[in-house]
Amino acid sequence: AISLVLIAAIQVMVALIPGEFVEIAAGYVFGSWIGSLLCLLGIVLGSCLTILLVRKFGSRLVYAFYPKEKIDSLPIINDPTKRNLLTFLLFVIPGTPKDLFTYAIGLTDMSIPLYILLTTAARFPSVVLSTLSGNAVGTRDYKMAIVFVVVTAFVSATGVLIYNIFSKMHAEKKRSELKTDSTS
Repeated sequence: AISLVLIAAIQVMVALIPGEFVEIAAGYVFGSWIGSLLCLLGIVLGSCLTILLVRKFGSRLVYAFYPKEKIDSLPIINDPTKRNLLTFLLFVIPGTPKDLFTYAIGLTDMSIPLYILLTTAARFPSVVLSTLSGNAVGTRDYKMAIVFVVVTAFVSATGVLIYNIFSKMHAEKKRSELKTDSTS
């Protein structure tokens, strides 16, 4: 159980391991609810450590993993008035780059407890769905496993599409603001 929590934490910090694979494995090994709890504990641990490291080492740490332009274009960085809602929405949509957002939040003044509350509530449905998939495979209920995987894939693809549309709209808005500012 401890190793699963640590793997989930590392997955948040390093971002090379897809979280869904960890969650499916957790469901397979520990069942849906215990697997979900262990994954969420690891995600909270990894998120806290990431934010604390970013706050200690600053933007240089973030830019080592992500290009400056990408970080600077994130609305959760640039719009503190909408940050809480955007954070929740970006984390509730499967397929968005949550690890990137975690690093970006470290550059803001958002409190860690608020961040954990918002993102854990937002991630909960996706984590449970993934662990249900793993549990269905573990109990040899392959029909349900396929249903969960198809639903997860559909929701994730929809989430990626929504995120891409949102990102393009934000980039267009920023470009038009820059044009307006340069002509003034």
